[in-house]
Amino acid sequence: MSNPSLPLPEFDEIAETMSYLPDLDAKYQFLIDLSKRLPLIQEDEETDDFRVFGCQSSVWIVPFPDPENEEILRFRGKSDSVLVSGIIATVLSLFANRTPEGILALDAPSELKKLDLESHLSPSRRNGLIGMIERIREYATEALMKASPKN
Repeated sequence: MSNPSLPLPEFDEIAETMSYLPDLDAKYQFLIDLSKRLPLIQEDEETDDFRVFGCQSSVWIVPFPDPENEEILRFRGKSDSVLVSGIIATVLSLFANRTPEGILALDAPSELKKLDLESHLSPSRRNGLIGMIERIREYATEALMKASPKN
């Protein structure tokens, strides 16, 4: 059962917790627990407009402006796999509280290496992870283009 009222932990907290976990099973269980805190998308948002292609599982990531600071771009997501939902939660935590410029400036693959997760993911899940990062970067680029004045 999902409890999106609990906010996602900060990425550094996730990375620290992952570093203390004794084995892959514990790391996967932690990701599954994180999936329960994922900000959920609406059923009508499960469209190709928000779909992340390249994932083995069905994945949707939806951007929305922060209600308190319109410069911040926020995301919510969903997958049909609880493990992949945990990966989505981790990626969303990495990009949390950032402007579109901050999202584009972030070296997400390097940051995600802190989790030592990639080596434990199947090739299709690694491709999905890359697809999530690319999709979020596309959203950030679109937000910048919408915000820039037309000459």
